[in-house]
Amino acid sequence: MTEFFNNIDLDAFWLNILVGGFFFILSIPLAIIIIPYYTIRRLKRKNKKFIVRKVSSVIQEICEFLNASPFKDKELNKHQLAIYTSKEDLKNYRFIGLINLNVFNQITFPKIVLVVAEKIQGLPIDDGFELIKNEKNRIMLLREKLEKIIEIHSLHIDEKTISNISEVCLEIRSFEITFEYNYGIDDLIEKGLTKRNGIFGIMDLAKLHEKILILFKSLLIPKDFETEITLNE
Repeated sequence: MTEFFNNIDLDAFWLNILVGGFFFILSIPLAIIIIPYYTIRRLKRKNKKFIVRKVSSVIQEICEFLNASPFKDKELNKHQLAIYTSKEDLKNYRFIGLINLNVFNQITFPKIVLVVAEKIQGLPIDDGFELIKNEKNRIMLLREKLEKIIEIHSLHIDEKTISNISEVCLEIRSFEITFEYNYGIDDLIEKGLTKRNGIFGIMDLAKLHEKILILFKSLLIPKDFETEITLNE
């Protein structure tokens, strides 16, 4: 053993240590950044068909919600927007949905806030309360559908889209809680001791419609989808 250490080539030994250390350090970013990046990229390409299908499901749910909306306006609804998957993938090319709103027109977002707020505030209080109550039930159902989609199919939806959908779902839940304050005087109303003199959550609901439209637009921007805008006759 002593003879082995006496005959060892220290220069070659330290050279091997330096070279090995250099390649070890060089491999760290490769293992941490480059390999995972290309692995995830490859998985996304492989799952592209599923990603498009799952995002299409979200788009269709929002289309259904918007088309059943009681908040209509001649200016707001003068355009019709048809949505398709990209023609670049002709094999899977298909129609997704149709709405009477042009989310690519920036005026649509502040306009929907005004239409919702003015519609409710323009009604007698009891009628306005019934309208916002029905809308609360509709928007709560939308939240449940969106949460189910991202819960079951999150592996096939990118993180940014999941984050955007989750944020809207949280805003809807916040509105639901705020709306419950409307029931605070129901006992007194039933006894005839008071009348409803205001409605909680009108502007929250109006802003929610704007946020849903912003989410809807963000889903259409990727090149996986194409749109066609026409004037309503």
